Amino acid sequence: MIQVKIFYANNDLRNFSYLIIDKKTGHSWVIDPFDEKPIVDYIKKESLMLTGILNTHQHWDHIRGNSALQSTFNCPILTRQDNQILLDNHQLIKFVDTPGHTSDHIAFYWQKGQDVLGLFSGDTLFNSGVGNCRGGGSVPTLFETTNRLKKLPDSVILYPGHDYVLKNLLFAKSCEPENKEIDEALKMVHDTDTEQGLAWTLGQEKKVNPFFRLNSSEIQEKVLDGELLLDSRASIERDLFTKLRSLRDNW
Repeated sequence: MIQVKIFYANNDLRNFSYLIIDKKTGHSWVIDPFDEKPIVDYIKKESLMLTGILNTHQHWDHIRGNSALQSTFNCPILTRQDNQILLDNHQLIKFVDTPGHTSDHIAFYWQKGQDVLGLFSGDTLFNSGVGNCRGGGSVPTLFETTNRLKKLPDSVILYPGHDYVLKNLLFAKSCEPENKEIDEALKMVHDTDTEQGLAWTLGQEKKVNPFFRLNSSEIQEKVLDGELLLDSRASIERDLFTKLRSLRDNW
């Protein structure tokens, strides 16, 4: 049995770290450790072995706990070259290139056989949003990466790097005010402790995330304001993504 334990860092950036636990073997792997203390305490309390550290990218808030965890457990930091981690019962963690937020950003697929069960997306994809590109990234590259990720099955559970869902949903509402799914999501978020993680699926994201909804005529009309005219669909979606990212940067 594989378990995902979520750790929320009570900081301004609202970081999530994740511990993937193979209950059969007691091995575990941490993704993007911010605050090492609760992770160390949990591993010791549950008599687990920390087998490796995984980082989606090298921004300080995603590697902050690396050194302390290495010192405590003498475990390696795994890199893109490691490619995948084999788990129990034909399951694995697969390393996947997801550039855009940074040029070397990676994400992790939690798979059973060829079926993707979960996506640990770091700062590429958030609940109802995507990452910014201000720290060495590229918006056109993020557009291509996001298009690729939204082709994953609707059942895939999203595990993002930060809890930005409320602000992202409010931005989404400003772009698509007639979308009733956003209203329902906002009600749910107001009644939920989002610091515990939401476990939303990509199917849910496709209903509320404006960066997944580039074919929405309402978003196109409201955000592009008539600029689409004779452009091709691919060009419209690329321009819309770029405009959305710029608006969100200043929202």
